[in-house]
Amino acid sequence: MGLRSDLRTIRHMAFPRVAGETPAERMESYYRAAAGDYDAFRERLLHGRRELMGLLPSVPGGHLVEMGAGTGSNIAHLDERHRKEFRAITLVDVSASMLDVARRRVERSGWDNVETVLASATDYRPRDGRADVVVFSYALTMMPDWFAAVDHARALLRPGGTIAVCDFYVSRKHPARGARHAAWRRHLWPAWFSHNDVFLSPDHLPYLRARFTAARVRESLSPVPYLPARVPYYLFIGTRD
Repeated sequence: MGLRSDLRTIRHMAFPRVAGETPAERMESYYRAAAGDYDAFRERLLHGRRELMGLLPSVPGGHLVEMGAGTGSNIAHLDERHRKEFRAITLVDVSASMLDVARRRVERSGWDNVETVLASATDYRPRDGRADVVVFSYALTMMPDWFAAVDHARALLRPGGTIAVCDFYVSRKHPARGARHAAWRRHLWPAWFSHNDVFLSPDHLPYLRARFTAARVRESLSPVPYLPARVPYYLFIGTRD
C-alpha cells in the first residue's frame, strides 16, 4: 500500500493535471486527485513541521489559525494538552478536497475545538477579528500573493501574537553571510517544484524578518524521496510588535 501510494503520488507530480482560472480552482484541480495519498508521501518530504508545531507558544483561551492547512495533519503534531489550551483552532484552505480529509481527521480524532474553513489566506477573517497564532506550513510557496498573505496574517495577529512558518526556499544570490546556497540549488529546485505550481522564493526570510521580530530562525536541508539530493527549507518563529 505504501509503495503503491508513493507511485500514485510520483505519477501525479510528474504529470500534474492543473486547470482553472483562479488560484483556488487550480489548487483544487491539482489536489482533488491527490488528497488521499497526500500525507503519507509528504510526511517524508516536508520536514520541520513537527518541530514548528512544538515551538508554538502556550496561549490558554487563544485562537490558532493555520493558513493553507491542507489535510490538517499538522494539528496531530501538537500534544493533547497544548491543543486543548486553545479556545479555537481554525484550519483554512482553498481546496475543498483537502479540507474534506481534514474534516474527517478532526471528527475521527475528537478535536472539539478545531474547525475547517474554505477560504484563501488573504480573505479569511476570524469572527472576533483577531488571532493569537498564525501558522503557514509549506503553504507560502503555493500562494501566488504570498507577501499579501503574510501582511494579512500580521493584520490579524494581536500585538505580541506569533507567526510560525516552515517552507522550502532558496537563498538570494548575495544573501547575508552564511546563508548562501550553491548555484545549482538556487536554479534546480525552483524549476523542479514550479512544475507542480510550488514556487520557491529567495525573499521569504528577508520579508518575514522585515515584518516581524524574529524569535527563532533555522535553515536546513530536507531529503527528497527517491532522489539523491536535498532541498533547502527554513523554520521561522516571529512576533508582531
